[in-house]
Amino acid sequence: MSGEAENHAKTAIVPVQNASLAEQVATAAVLEDMQKASLQPLQAAPAPAAAPFSWDLDPREMLKLSSEVMTLPMVFWSTGLSLAYSLWLSSLPSAGGTTDPIGQRAA
Repeated sequence: MSGEAENHAKTAIVPVQNASLAEQVATAAVLEDMQKASLQPLQAAPAPAAAPFSWDLDPREMLKLSSEVMTLPMVFWSTGLSLAYSLWLSSLPSAGGTTDPIGQRAA
């Protein structure tokens, strides 16, 4: 950090002995504005209103939700079976008269 910045952080406000009338008026206006700003409550933007929870259930939405919940285990089951079948096929020894996908003779 530069010495100048450190100096500004420690500088106190000292009244001026021979301030002109314009400087006094400007200082008074700034101080008045600062005092008004400190007295006014902070106006924060209103928080978005959350939709209240309702026990009224839409039959179509409930049917859609229940069908999705019922199909999820089937999706996991079929994915698991496909993976198990693929791993089982890859673990089988190759037959003597077949060729691999590249076209070379299997050993």
